[in-house]
Amino acid sequence: MRKKKVKENIQIQDAEKNKIKAMVIKIMNKQAQVLAGNKLLICLLPQAMVSEKNALVVGDRVAISPVDNDTYKLSEVLPRETEVFRGSRRSPGERILIAANVHYLLAVVTAEYFRHQAGYLESAVIAARRAGVKIIILISKWDLMGERERELLEEKINLYRQTADLVFAGSEQAEMEAMIEEVSNKTGVVVGDRSCGKSTLIHKILSRLSEEVETPVKFPGTHSSQMECGPQNTCLIDTPGFRDFALQAVAENEKNTTFPEIARLAHQCAFSSCTHTHEEGCAVLQALREECIERERYDAYQSMGGKPSKPQQKPDYRRTACTESFVCKVCGAPVAPEGAGSEHRNHCPKCLSSLHVDKKPGDRASLCHGVMEPVSVWVRKNGEWAVIHRCRLCGVLSSNRIAADDNPALLMSIAVKPLARTPFPLNKLEEVFGGKHEP
Repeated sequence: MRKKKVKENIQIQDAEKNKIKAMVIKIMNKQAQVLAGNKLLICLLPQAMVSEKNALVVGDRVAISPVDNDTYKLSEVLPRETEVFRGSRRSPGERILIAANVHYLLAVVTAEYFRHQAGYLESAVIAARRAGVKIIILISKWDLMGERERELLEEKINLYRQTADLVFAGSEQAEMEAMIEEVSNKTGVVVGDRSCGKSTLIHKILSRLSEEVETPVKFPGTHSSQMECGPQNTCLIDTPGFRDFALQAVAENEKNTTFPEIARLAHQCAFSSCTHTHEEGCAVLQALREECIERERYDAYQSMGGKPSKPQQKPDYRRTACTESFVCKVCGAPVAPEGAGSEHRNHCPKCLSSLHVDKKPGDRASLCHGVMEPVSVWVRKNGEWAVIHRCRLCGVLSSNRIAADDNPALLMSIAVKPLARTPFPLNKLEEVFGGKHEP
């Protein structure tokens, strides 16, 4: 009996000696790619780790053991120093682990999103604070904004500078150098919605650190988390895009210490469990949006030498005529209310594009403000044409009657697009409609 125990102890000691410490780079179906020293290895995962949620995540430090000359198995997940979670909109109360052992969370939003919406960055700040890591914010695609729009956004950026550890706008030389200095020799997780520029940013940082010449790269969508490592022990975790952290049980002290302006307006919200970051119909988000719009009007009027007027209520055109003129955000054409042939102009007559500002026609209640692009044309029962618009940000579809001065050539090109791109060869039409004739 004693000999058996001694033999077992020797086997355990040998197994411990053969264990290799590594870091998880990518998780596949039943395997994981790990970095052990300077070597990338593939190791098998135990079944319990495959089926258990949050058992393994990119960034985990693990111990792996050799099975044979070319195969390894993951035997142990070492204690985590930090864990970053987000919630699930489909399963309230569920926590999804997105990274481990990171020093910072880098949240990326586009300048267009930053201009019109709130919620993502606020949730990212709270998630980082809960994890005990730094929070860095990057406003991407800053160069696509006009000079006047940048000036109007500076005040909003200052609010986030008071809350986040670091805030960067754009990718100019000075901004990039400051960011690279901050992330060097650290491991971080990069989060953001789809097409916000996460993968491009990671490539740019690692290229600068390795002093390589940057080449334009078109990155495919990131479907699973993956760590990219570069010089100076700099590692960045690229994550699939998601629009909402869906954090649960946001406490009052988290709101007060992260975004006091939200706490100041919280009494206006009728929902007792509201986090004031993403909920549909939240009075706090609506109040913040109205304040932002009013500030833009105030600054614009003051810049023209006028005397600022009293605050105005949010416009509602469900029962009153809309007489506003505007400049199209897509093609830049000036648009006046005259010529539409009705009391309500919904879209630009030149390019037919619009903005997602309504939940119901005329209520101006949407917080999305994404570009509504014309994707189709249909005919109503009374013979009137209408344009189908689709929002680039959230994907919502809407139907809007055409205006008297709409671009007829563009309307026709949209209407005949299905005929120009048929899912079958046009020479098959004779067989379908005329039948096949015998010679």
